[in-house]
Amino acid sequence: MPNPCDTKPSSCPSGPTRREFLIRTSALGAASALPVSLLSESTLAATPKKGGRVRIAVRTSFESLDPRIGGAEGGNLVNQMSHNNLVEIDADGQATPELAETWEVSPDAKKWVFKLRKGIEFHNGKALDSKDVVASIKYHSKGSGGARVIVDQIKKISADGKHTVIFKLKEGNADFAFLLSDLRLVIAPAGTKGKAWQKAIGTGAYVLREWNGVRVFATRNPNYWKEGRGHFDEVEMFVISDQMASSNALRAGQVDVVQGVDLKTVDLLKQTPGIQVVEVSGSSHVTFPMRTDKPPFDNNDVRLALKHAIDREALIKSIKHGHA
Repeated sequence: MPNPCDTKPSSCPSGPTRREFLIRTSALGAASALPVSLLSESTLAATPKKGGRVRIAVRTSFESLDPRIGGAEGGNLVNQMSHNNLVEIDADGQATPELAETWEVSPDAKKWVFKLRKGIEFHNGKALDSKDVVASIKYHSKGSGGARVIVDQIKKISADGKHTVIFKLKEGNADFAFLLSDLRLVIAPAGTKGKAWQKAIGTGAYVLREWNGVRVFATRNPNYWKEGRGHFDEVEMFVISDQMASSNALRAGQVDVVQGVDLKTVDLLKQTPGIQVVEVSGSSHVTFPMRTDKPPFDNNDVRLALKHAIDREALIKSIKHGHA
């Protein structure tokens, strides 16, 4: 069901809830694993305690933190802990304001007006304003990055004062707010481009301290504007691309969390004392595109035949080992 904020010109409520960090990491893989002590039922029910360092093994390198570069999964993960979006998707799958405080949409869904939160600062002390949002979104209008398809539907984006951003779309889109939560559309200070992204200056919960292609180290942002977020004092991420090696590192206590465990051996990992496997449903799906303007796919009966010929349960069982 679409968010009412996306279909009628009314202000969306403030008070956003951000996805837990595991949802961010699981979006890049089917499952994550971590010690039970880090995420047990009793821990989830208790009030989180601040402090400590979490060590995370990820599958892809941190070769670039530029969100406009395609395939930079590791870089996108770093940007998500150091930046925020205009909009986020909450645990219920609904679009909710993040750096935006409210938004209004015209009846034809072509004009979107976002009001920004006040008093938010970047890691370098600069106050967030509408020019930062405009520049960050426009940055994706060039190049071949994954967010280009989203930005291309914008006819005009402009700042109306320091805390209002106006989007005018080429065509109406009731889901536009959802699209602004794309992990590449993070907001950085105006003028950030190219190598400047490597500093990861954002408004997020963690400040980047060290970075190279295989390791990232960040510390908690003492001025983070979101209450109840950013509990670890330090975050350390390593690249361990081999799934068996990352699982072994988890068993040996060398890391606390691994992203994307081997589906063939995930059941064995579940049986390991002290380790818990956490699965989060994502939005990824596989499609079979067809040229419906050319035979034989211009015939709907052919398309339906292909649809019914696919044994989805067999694919889930044989290829995804039940984890889909």
